[in-house]
Amino acid sequence: LLRGLVTMIRVRSDQANLDFDLDIDEQLPTTLYGDMGKIKQIVLNLLTNAVKYTNKGGFKLTAKVLEINGDDITLHFSVKDTGIGVKPEDIDKLFSAFERLDEEKNSAIQGTGLGLDISRQFAELMNGKLWCESEYGKGSNFIFTVNQRIVNPEPIGEFSEKSEELIKGPYVASFVAPDARVLVVDDNELNLMVIKGLLKATKMQVATLLSGEECLEALENEEFDIILLDHMMPGMDGVETVREIRARGYTLPVIALTANYSENAAEIYKSRGFDGYLPKPVDSVKLENTIKDMLPEELVSVPENPFNTLSMEGLQEDLKWIESIDSISIPEGIKNNGSMDVFISSLRLFYDTLEDNANTIKNALKNDDFNLYTVKVHALKSSARIIGDLELSDMAKGLEEAGKKKDVDYIVANNGLMMSAYLSYEEKLAHFGKDTANTDIFKEMISPEDIHDGIEALRELITQMDYEGVGLVLEQFSEYRLPEREKKLLTEFGVAYKKFDWDKMEELIG
Repeated sequence: LLRGLVTMIRVRSDQANLDFDLDIDEQLPTTLYGDMGKIKQIVLNLLTNAVKYTNKGGFKLTAKVLEINGDDITLHFSVKDTGIGVKPEDIDKLFSAFERLDEEKNSAIQGTGLGLDISRQFAELMNGKLWCESEYGKGSNFIFTVNQRIVNPEPIGEFSEKSEELIKGPYVASFVAPDARVLVVDDNELNLMVIKGLLKATKMQVATLLSGEECLEALENEEFDIILLDHMMPGMDGVETVREIRARGYTLPVIALTANYSENAAEIYKSRGFDGYLPKPVDSVKLENTIKDMLPEELVSVPENPFNTLSMEGLQEDLKWIESIDSISIPEGIKNNGSMDVFISSLRLFYDTLEDNANTIKNALKNDDFNLYTVKVHALKSSARIIGDLELSDMAKGLEEAGKKKDVDYIVANNGLMMSAYLSYEEKLAHFGKDTANTDIFKEMISPEDIHDGIEALRELITQMDYEGVGLVLEQFSEYRLPEREKKLLTEFGVAYKKFDWDKMEELIG
């Protein structure tokens, strides 16, 4: 929990040239039981506000033991900044989404109320407390206390920002299995691309599908060694799909992919027909270990050249603009994607699919289709985390939970804020839309024969649902200047390709 918070904020504080100090109690127990997600959301909100509203100086995160009584512990978190401070009569207004602060000196911090209001409600729901102590003109100290249960009382000792268990240097695959066939089923295109990227170094044959219905159809026509199956999908969800897989007599291992972690998840998923589960965003080491344990031994071998792996280097010069997007944690994005290459691809896909996904969310809410709304917000929760925007991910998570409960009041109060943050990426990632805008004039005009051959190749590859093959053909097309008609066709085709929309691709190629 602490490392995750510090990693995210360290990037932002460095960009803002602010000092970020830590005071982490060495006596904090290693493992606690409670609502880590809500605690993280509260403290992250306090830290994010500190970065936003501190112009010079810096801030300090304190995490300490306030009291231990048997297996119960009272935790104390505080975020103290050197910002502008708040007048005593305005402190309570900080925690109200609908009250305004003193205009003259606090105009820069309008808009903090909603996040702090929600954070205070979360604190109180956990029988905790969140408050602010401030000296006007000199800074503020936000304090959060909460009780949790101790699971492992061993003290954490001296806090280190980086775990010794983290992979150092380039990512290295632990095995290769070129003859193994893996089917990944998830309605979120980003999740599919990330998992394919994480498994690339293992050389496994990875097929991807977007629904439970397609999964069942594929099993009738093809053989796979293992299935990775998303729990929450529109139409037939993962639980219904695995139930039907077992009813039809298929015994191959099926692993659940879930963004909703619970303490006894392993038992729950096994009782429903799965052979195991993986939490999202998927960790590369856990993913490999899980698959390796379930593949037949004869398919698995040690890689001959383990260092021929995925790229972990820094951003290329023409992508340095990504560093200026303060809502994205690049280290978090790389961690969740397994490499810099896949992280950049995920950002591109996030941008390319933004308009369609945002419209689907808007229309679902407009039509009171809470099931579709919940599924799409669930997908956004995962996508935002994949690109390293944990704040947007947490917003989507809150709305997903409200959607499940059909809590219309919460959705109405918070959907606009989430959609505003989501749609802001149209501008933040606009460079991706400009990548090829002015370069065509330098390219050689493609010949009619090459256009014909390329289209025929695409038509054949679509019938085989060969995603990588289609990608290679599109890459070859991109090296040439195209006639306007074909350029428009392949632009539309490229959008469908990135969304794994095989029907649309087939319709366009004809």
